[in-house]
Order: sequence, then structure tokens, then C-alpha cells
Amino acid sequence: MQKPHRLHDMNDAGRNSHEPRHPDLLRLLDYWRAKRGGRSFPRRADIDAVDLGFMLARIALAEVHEDPRRYRLRVIGSWWTQLSGIELTGTWVDDWPLANIGKLTIDTYEAVIASRAPLCAQRDAWVDEKRLSYEIMLLPLSEDDARISMIMTGIGPS
Repeated sequence: MQKPHRLHDMNDAGRNSHEPRHPDLLRLLDYWRAKRGGRSFPRRADIDAVDLGFMLARIALAEVHEDPRRYRLRVIGSWWTQLSGIELTGTWVDDWPLANIGKLTIDTYEAVIASRAPLCAQRDAWVDEKRLSYEIMLLPLSEDDARISMIMTGIGPS
């Protein structure tokens, strides 16, 4: 499985090879960039589900809690429920019954927080007896433009 890579912060004039390939993820990245304006990150209030209708089933929003750091899924689209076989809205990632998918998710969230930038990866592997084959992009959100308070995740199916 490929390691997630940081998306380089580019102006709207160009794209680079580290950006997502899936057209819905490119559209989501453009939306995130537009919503952040002059800030490093958009706020949760800047994101409107109506704007994401083109891929709402493949969007998840995770809250980032500190002391100790934990992740709670606030909203999760139906695509995720189909993948996991369980409803994950409102759950803490470290409490998931699918331990390996939970660890993979936490490690990826930690990478987003460490890089303070969008991350994108292609996943093609078996984890917890589930086939993972998709492109994933994680986008940080912040209420104060300093602490990452949420992570928005989008999926581009293979």
C-alpha cells in the first residue's frame, strides 16, 4: 500500500503529480482551497453539504480531540458504511471493531496533523478482510487557523 503523500500548495494556475487523479477529489480540493480564502485552512462552517452533493456519500468529517488525542466521526457518508459493514457516525476511531482499519485511519489522521496540509493516497490492499481499493484525500479544517479541529475525508473509487 502506498504511503500518503502531502499535496503541494499550488496556486490555481497549475496542478502537479501529487494531486489526486480522481475528478471528484480534484473538485473537492478546489472547493477546499476556495473556502479557505486567505487562511491556511477553512473552518467547519465554511463547508456546506449542499456544495458536496456530487460526492456526499463518500465524505466523512472527523473531529480532532486533544488530551489525549482521539478522533470521533461526526458525519460519515453511506459509502463508508458499505465498506465497513457498520454505521460509524458518532464513533471514536480507536473503538472500532475493525482494529486494522482503525489503526490505518488514525495513522493517516496523524499524518494530516503533522503535515498541516492535505494528504492524498491510493489504497489497494486487504485490511481486516476488507478490500480497500480507492483514492483517498484528507483535508484539514480549523476554527482558529492554528489548531486542526476537524479532518474532511473524500474518496475517489477506483
